[in-house]
Amino acid sequence: MKIILIVSTICLLPLHLISQDVNFKKDSATIRNLEYNWLISEFKLDTATISKMMDTGFISIGVNSISNKQEELDGTYKNISQRLKNNHFVDSLYFDDFQIKIHGTTAIVTYISVTKGTIKGVPFTNRRTRIYDVWVKKNNQWNAISSQLTPIATPKNSN
Repeated sequence: MKIILIVSTICLLPLHLISQDVNFKKDSATIRNLEYNWLISEFKLDTATISKMMDTGFISIGVNSISNKQEELDGTYKNISQRLKNNHFVDSLYFDDFQIKIHGTTAIVTYISVTKGTIKGVPFTNRRTRIYDVWVKKNNQWNAISSQLTPIATPKNSN
């Protein structure tokens, strides 16, 4: 009886590991797409889309304050509105050093957002921001629960 139990456990263990790997890959791809869509929505001044990605208990950690969901959305809208008034446009975006750690229904994401664009017609390249986000999965849907952004200083000899 013990041999049958041991053999069946050994046979089923790889199936469990394969299932975990498939779920990790699926969840990782979903979260990466959410991160990208969040930033694209910011550039489009689409706070309605961003709001749908945020948990009701969302908090953002800024340089001078901690903001709740509504305060973060208001700040995002004001920030992007000001950028548009200043003719600050982002032409391209990519992620550098994207890392994700999933622990059950919680995901921790870190990466560097790298943008290229123009400000008042003057091009800039390699504008980098380190991003740290925490996502929670509820009712089979991932929502951001916390975020923190840190601009990375551009070397003086760069745009």
